Amino acid sequence: MVTVARSTAQVVTRAGSRLDRVGWTAFEYAPFRYFIAAMLCSTSGLFLFNAALGWYVLQVTGSAAAVGLVFSVVGLPVLLLMPHAGVLTDRLGARTMLIANFIALGIVAVLFGSVALGTAPDLRVILMLAVLLEIAETIGSPATMAIVNDLVPPSAVSSATALNFLHMNVARIIGGVLGGLILATLPTPVAFFIAAILFASPIAILVRVRMTTVHPREERTNAGFLGPIMEASRYAISHPTLGVLILLAIAPGSIGLSYTFMLPVAAEELGIGAAGLGALVVAVGIGGLVAGVSLETIQRRIGHGRALFCGVFGAALGLATFGLVPGVPLAIAGLSIVGASFLTFAAANLTLTQAISPPRLRGRMVGLFSTLYWGMMPVGGLIVGLVAEQIGARSALALCGVGLAIAGVAALAAKRQLLSLAVGRDGVTLRGDLRGTGAEHSELGAPVPDSQRP
Repeated sequence: MVTVARSTAQVVTRAGSRLDRVGWTAFEYAPFRYFIAAMLCSTSGLFLFNAALGWYVLQVTGSAAAVGLVFSVVGLPVLLLMPHAGVLTDRLGARTMLIANFIALGIVAVLFGSVALGTAPDLRVILMLAVLLEIAETIGSPATMAIVNDLVPPSAVSSATALNFLHMNVARIIGGVLGGLILATLPTPVAFFIAAILFASPIAILVRVRMTTVHPREERTNAGFLGPIMEASRYAISHPTLGVLILLAIAPGSIGLSYTFMLPVAAEELGIGAAGLGALVVAVGIGGLVAGVSLETIQRRIGHGRALFCGVFGAALGLATFGLVPGVPLAIAGLSIVGASFLTFAAANLTLTQAISPPRLRGRMVGLFSTLYWGMMPVGGLIVGLVAEQIGARSALALCGVGLAIAGVAALAAKRQLLSLAVGRDGVTLRGDLRGTGAEHSELGAPVPDSQRP
């Protein structure tokens, strides 16, 4: 059963423009351009910081398990606080949450650099500061995704989501280059202080951004935080196709993304040192950049559901390649596939999730996705770190690739109809088998001829 459901929201489109033809429609809107500039700066600082943190822990402890432990503990706030951050995004607005995010990140990074200037600290001090930084990052994570709905009209939301993930990979390249250069030539604390500057500098840009469309914020109730989170969870459970779509984020989050924690250890195994660590980070960014440039066009042609599964199985292939192939060049090629595939999966999943979700629940749905996608990274970081201690980081990541492929097959078996789902070029039309999405009961739903199927 293939149907189309259209929202009653006003549709604004600039179909036929040069940017629209390449899937970059969102760049036609000045608020989005300013937002991307601000995020490019901040996210570059985040990748620089993560590279410095992994290298610093490895210097202090000399243990792959310690690196995994630090990043696992760092990820706990994501798992515990991300749903609440989604509620706050619905209540306070995405821009307010992002500004608070930038301020907090800058402060904590300065503290980290100050501690690193002294003698080697106790591991507990590193863990405490890392948790503080992740709390600061978590409060802005749902806002980073949900804000695109306030910056562009519905017709450009899919493009904005893809470009939002594209900026992350451009930032990964910048952060990787900076990390490799700084860590190879300067003391590690310098990297933390430069990251602090990059975190805080976008505030002035974001304050001046004018919203193109402002969705109504959730009004406060006596339900506190738990009530709204439970409401969003019940909605996802009652619409099983949407539920599987969100639950599919568990596998990439819990095992796939753990590769980021093990890159410092993998660099040591490959014998390429700090400069090589920067090269590995850059390789992931280049893969994401190549995919992001054409992602919106690809999603239009094959559909968002198919793009999502291409991302899952591509990431599995890339991780297995990185872990098993001999030599640095082939390993770097594997990481490029990983970067391209995770961008494809996350952008396609979030585009579908936001298109299916009611506007009043959008921040919370993004929060649920983020909790499972980024919030499960502590689990993966701890497990992969322990496994890497026994068999090596690259071999452990190859096993992660196998597990990710199994999860993709399981999701296909549970809800094959996900392959049919696609968001129309107007940004508000859903096509495909809509059973279980919540959109199948739209009064504007109607059958779609075979010639119009995505």
